[in-house]
Formats: sequence, structure tokens, C-alpha cells
Amino acid sequence: MRKLLVALTMSASLLVMQSAAANTLKTGHPTEYVVVKGDTLWDIAGRFLDKPWQWPQIWKGNPQIKNPNLIYPGDMVRLVYIDGKPYLSVNDSGTRSSGDSPVGAIDTSMYRAYLKDLRISSDFKTMPYVLGNQEGHLLGTTDRVVYVQGLKDVGVGETVEIFRATMHFGSGYMNPHNRLSTSHLDARGDRMAVDGEHLWNTTSDKPGSRTYVGTEMVRVANGVVSKLSSDTATVIVTEANREIRQGDRVAPAAGGDYDPYYYPSPGPDIGAEMRIIAVRDGMIAGGRTIVAIPLGSLQGVLNGNTYSIWRPGDVEADRIKHGNEIAAQSNRKHMPQERVGTLMVFRTFDKTSYAIVMNNALPIMPGYFLRHPDAN
Repeated sequence: MRKLLVALTMSASLLVMQSAAANTLKTGHPTEYVVVKGDTLWDIAGRFLDKPWQWPQIWKGNPQIKNPNLIYPGDMVRLVYIDGKPYLSVNDSGTRSSGDSPVGAIDTSMYRAYLKDLRISSDFKTMPYVLGNQEGHLLGTTDRVVYVQGLKDVGVGETVEIFRATMHFGSGYMNPHNRLSTSHLDARGDRMAVDGEHLWNTTSDKPGSRTYVGTEMVRVANGVVSKLSSDTATVIVTEANREIRQGDRVAPAAGGDYDPYYYPSPGPDIGAEMRIIAVRDGMIAGGRTIVAIPLGSLQGVLNGNTYSIWRPGDVEADRIKHGNEIAAQSNRKHMPQERVGTLMVFRTFDKTSYAIVMNNALPIMPGYFLRHPDAN
């Protein structure tokens, strides 16, 4: 009897494991795929899985694919079964050269500005800033000298980057009719007249406010510290993408290159009220559009973390139950939230991150909720 129970238990476990594997694999998935230049880890996983962020479930423990850095164009990715469980194995093409680059999580060539030229600071108001230049003008260019106020923890000969503030991000959400538009920022970082022409459309806030999470800045120049005197530093401009203005912020040059070799994974628990705070290129996002979220390294967010995106449920007055409009408005009902897509974080800062909309069924707007990628 005991042997029969053991056999039944093992059979049930095998069925559960095979069922889970079947749910993980994409309908019509290939049995093999040759990696080509331009592929990403997400794209490759998406060929085999319904949910690309679940790839560790079928790659974990496979000795041939311990390190995603080792997947190169020309390699053959094969779906194999070991003890009834699916795994992805990689066969080296045998044609790699020392100059070949492995496949990364994203195509970095498409998002260079976000990796090299943009930075988000949650301490914008306390950052060192350009006070003037050698000739007393407010503009500076390559080979000119600029004077920086409040530069600390940087020595003579060290490289700094000079940034211009473009947008203050706030985590507070206002409904579509009251949402603040973007606006130009003056030299102090204060909002000027609303112009509505910037690339972000979002809820903006002032540094120091309760919902402020960071200020986006674009790099305008690089320089080298040539002299330190009291609280003023002399900086020689070595590279300028545009003119340098009084009020531009200064920070030590970011060390190290961006590492694109990470893989999709569920992000940390974020609660029920976390929302997308900004959408690039207008009010509505589609596939592979950049969005900003009020989560960063201080919340444990890492590159590759994924979240599902949920459209807030509409609020409808029940005019069927109530013929009187006043009574109908007093009996408004919240419709269920709808899952509309998935995003993946690719650049993190202290309290904010940039993320890519990896897939979506409907347009995505600021204010849409974020959930665990497996939420349903």
C-alpha cells in the first residue's frame, strides 16, 4: 500500500511539473533558434516562453547556460527535456572571434541617451553648479574655463560632468484633467511658464516636496578640475555638446560602463499604489517606449526587474439603477483594473528608474499601476 502511495505521489508530482512546464512554454515555440546580431535576451526568451521574465525557470541548473554573457550571434539555442522538464541549451557556433560581443538584455544602441547623457538626481538643489566663466559671460564652450560653486570630494585633475536640468519628477498622481504639464526650468531649477513641448508628459513636482523623487538632467559638457580655491573650483571644459550656462549642475564623472548583461526577473514588492510617473514622447506609450517609474536602487530595484502594467478601472455612474443624474453620480462604481502590458527596468537611480515597455495590449499612460509580472 505504501509503495502504491509513493508511486501515486511521484506520478502526481511529475504531472504537476510537466503542467507547469507546459504553461511556461509558448504555444508554437521552436525547438531551436540561431542567434543573430541585434537579438536581445528578452527577444530570445520570448521565442520560447509566454513570459520571458520566467526564463530562469527553464535555464536554471543547465550547466551550458549558466552565464547569459556567453550567448553570441551564431550560437544555436535548443529546447531540450531532462527528466521531463524543459531546458534551453546553447551550442557554440565555433566561429567567435575576440572582438565579438555577446547578446545583451537590450539593444543599447537604441537607448544611448538614457545610458550616457541622462542622469536623475534626488539631491538636485544641493548639487554644485556653474557660477560663471573666465570672461565673465554666462556661456562656456570647449577649452574655456568655468567656475563651479560648491564642488566637493573631487580633486585636481579629476573629470566632472556638467548637466542641465530638464524635468522634476513627482510620484504624486493627478487625474488626466488636472495633471501638471512639463515646463522649462530656469537656472535655479524652478519651473518657468508651462509650454507643454518637452518630451515628458507627467506629474511634475518641486524639489523638497513630499512627492518629489528626482530631477532628470541632460549632460551638456565634460571638464577637468584644474584648481580648487575655498568653495569655488576652476574647471577646464574638455568636451561640450552645447553651451554651458550659469546654473548648470556639476557632478563627478560616472565611473564604469553600462553593463547590458542582465536578465529579466520579477522586481521587489512595491505595494498596491505604485504607478508610472512619466511617458516619453507624449502622453501614450506603446511597445519599446521609455517610461519613468518612482522606484530605484533604494527600494532594491535592479536592471532587468520586470513589472506588469495595469490600466486603472474607470468610474461609472449607475444610470440604469438611478434615473436621476444626481442619484446616479452618488452611486459611482469602480470598474476592474485591466492588465495592458509589461515593462523592464534598464537604468536605475536612487529613487527613480527608466524602464522599457516590452509588450502591451493597449496604450499606456502616466498613472497606470505597476504589479508583480505574474499578477492576474
